[in-house]
Amino acid sequence: MFPLNDSPFNAIKIEPVGQKKTFKVGKTATYRGLSLKVNSFQYVEPGEYDSIDEGKHFIVANVTITNKSRKSYDYNPFDFKLNVSGNNTDFDASPDNVDNLLHSGTLDKGASVTGNLAAEIKQGATNPKLKMGVSVFDDSKNITFSLK
Repeated sequence: MFPLNDSPFNAIKIEPVGQKKTFKVGKTATYRGLSLKVNSFQYVEPGEYDSIDEGKHFIVANVTITNKSRKSYDYNPFDFKLNVSGNNTDFDASPDNVDNLLHSGTLDKGASVTGNLAAEIKQGATNPKLKMGVSVFDDSKNITFSLK
């Protein structure tokens, strides 16, 4: 993996645009060496072969990650959390009828990747947010997007 001081997470620090802490869908959050954009999101009903709890459906966010740093950047869908009313859960669902799910990988300098993140969400849940952790060592450092 990376020696402790060479991890790409050490080089990424939140640089808020103005005083915003939560970004809107369609906006780009740019941080030292990293840009994240939530292009769109939608609710998806379970398919015939999906196993999901009753009263839930899927929320699917289409995201683009761009590496503008001088080093390669490792990304992983487990860097992202769905936050509903303070409860953070993984974007770890794989709905039958959703293509192009984001998997883990490495972005070279100047490269970008676009993919879908899917999670289960209670029907009627209000004010869901997508959070991307930008520090392995500090859970409080996140890029946050409101999914509405």
